[in-house]
Amino acid sequence: MHKILIAHSLYPPHVIGGAEISTQILAQTLSPSYHVKVMTVGSHKDGEVITDTINGIEILRLPFNNRYWIGDSTKQVSASDKVLWRVQDIFNRKQYQHIKQYLLQTKPSVIHTQNIPGLSLAIWKAAYELNIPVVHTLRDFSLIEPIKIEAYSKIYRQISKRYSRMISAVIGISGHILRTHTGLGLFERSSKHVIHNIVENNEEVQNLYASKQVHHDQPLEIGYFGQLTEVKGVQYLIEAVKQLNEQIVGKLFIFGDGPMVGELKGISGSDPRIQFMGKLDKSQIPLKMRDMDLTIVPSTWNEPFGRVVIESYQVGTPIYASRVGGMPEILLDAEQFSFAPHSVEEIMKSILHYYNLSESAKQRLKNQCFEHCHSFNEDYLLKEHSDIYEKLIRREG
Repeated sequence: MHKILIAHSLYPPHVIGGAEISTQILAQTLSPSYHVKVMTVGSHKDGEVITDTINGIEILRLPFNNRYWIGDSTKQVSASDKVLWRVQDIFNRKQYQHIKQYLLQTKPSVIHTQNIPGLSLAIWKAAYELNIPVVHTLRDFSLIEPIKIEAYSKIYRQISKRYSRMISAVIGISGHILRTHTGLGLFERSSKHVIHNIVENNEEVQNLYASKQVHHDQPLEIGYFGQLTEVKGVQYLIEAVKQLNEQIVGKLFIFGDGPMVGELKGISGSDPRIQFMGKLDKSQIPLKMRDMDLTIVPSTWNEPFGRVVIESYQVGTPIYASRVGGMPEILLDAEQFSFAPHSVEEIMKSILHYYNLSESAKQRLKNQCFEHCHSFNEDYLLKEHSDIYEKLIRREG
């Protein structure tokens, strides 16, 4: 059985966003077919590599060896500390020593890196020096815009471009994120692939879909699930709901938290239909999504993928989303179910589009959503990755 080492900045139980969930799903999907281990960055500052096991997979947690640990989302970090952290992370020599020593001992067949802040570009160099092929998955834009300081990002981009020549294969979680990187000259020597994220299929979610009620001729209950930050565009959704009367929209539930919560409550004013529900535990999300008539994703930035789309489809709840980033690639029908970003009118049109569907059309849409999400499954994930790994292993052999 070939050894695959998956490397990512964080790994459960430390979860900040969808990338950690997707990395865990990947590791667990590959595990029956390969000898999988995961390398990540732990919460201890220095010292040894700590190992533990989650769902039968061995996890190696390197000390973070920097000013602070990026897994601590409650920590307030100054702008200067962020920059100094990033400078040290370009090539973290201590991580390089840990990684190289481990690779020499275990000699994996393939290293599959995801997000690498905390591990640094050192992981690519260590693998390259030992002639171990590296596959890299693009889950965000941290190789080209690590922080919102253009002068720093420009320098880092040039360095990551140079290091990316060491990568054998690159995967984008959407065609959009892949084109964005290759368009800037990264990964010029790598084979290029698109493999969408998936969601795990489980009985509980199947049951939620089966029990979903499709309502007709009554005010809609609309859900937003995600962070409350400027680029998520929630302000446009709130304005759209305020302009539609209560016969059309009965409630807008906003599930999530973030720095804009106060401002968004201000925009909502005294409209009792708009309810801020706070951040949900991951296990509660499918249940709440099932109870919505539709989910809206009003992002204004180029979302690399949009996991919320597939999660909502899993329970039969239709999605209307901004035409940004990788979103149009995963929607049931981008023509019908997407709208221009930054537009209150377009969101209103989308809500009315659903409201005016016949009862049978709504029922059909529920079924189509559920069917569509099944193309994003474990079999697809395993096959697409195995094809890439096997080619590299044969080449090395």
